[in-house]
Amino acid sequence: MDDLSGFGSVVLQLIERPDQDALLRISPASQAVVSWNTTAPVGALSLIVHRGDATTSVALPYVRWSPDERRSLDGADSSTRIEVDVVRSDVPFAAIGVRSSVELDAVAVSVPPARDGRDGRTHTTTLDVPALSQYVPAYPAERGWCSATSLAMLLRFHGVMVDVATVAHGVYDASYAGTGNWSFNAAYAGMVGLRGVVAHLRGIDHVAAFIDAGLPVGISVSWSDGELPGAPLEHSDGHLLVVRGVDGAHVAVNDPAHPSVATRYPRAALDALFTAAGGVAYLIAPPKRTAELVALANGGAR
Repeated sequence: MDDLSGFGSVVLQLIERPDQDALLRISPASQAVVSWNTTAPVGALSLIVHRGDATTSVALPYVRWSPDERRSLDGADSSTRIEVDVVRSDVPFAAIGVRSSVELDAVAVSVPPARDGRDGRTHTTTLDVPALSQYVPAYPAERGWCSATSLAMLLRFHGVMVDVATVAHGVYDASYAGTGNWSFNAAYAGMVGLRGVVAHLRGIDHVAAFIDAGLPVGISVSWSDGELPGAPLEHSDGHLLVVRGVDGAHVAVNDPAHPSVATRYPRAALDALFTAAGGVAYLIAPPKRTAELVALANGGAR
């Protein structure tokens, strides 16, 4: 294994055009999310985790995909395991190797950041993000399409005119039996020509930096009864919505479960729920803005 010391507080590492192999270095962590972009219609990825005790995992099967099916593979060894879209390890690691059966446009790994160093943004512009509901009349039995719908809104903001059902089909994980696999959502954005990355952000103030840069962000949250005033659901174990603006007291969102979609939530409440859920976000941008996206995620751009 290469020397991984002194790599700083990198929480998102991304390599463009890595061919079929990449070594991604990050701050030491015990969990991570790996995302990738490619236009290849058929492929598979495995992960090699470089742990802090100088051991390296076996090649852990991660995902495979084809036009007919996408499937997470949940590879594991004695110390490290993949749970759908999250790599978890009993021994902290500082790098993940990615092996792909096809050429990749980009591959990234993100780990939870430290909860300090916030930049204190209090106000942003409000972005005009197309509003879509996760409740599609043609599919009345489908009630859990919040992730696919949030992604569809982000894609439409960037000019890719897709409908919710098409995105839901494109991100469906046959193993997980749902559309909420974070990495598959990022991969779909890559398939349609955008840069899609799963990243861990520090909180709503960190999200605000992306809004200031003209980039709406999809965020994952969960809450219990009474924790999110104005929410359309009493509670949720996991929900995706799009942040499109921030001020000192409120966050403007497109919540695909809300009757009006476009609404706002108390900033303090949403920030607490977002950070408690891990700060996981969908970052979508044109490929030419990849370096900016990574700098913003790592706190290196204003």
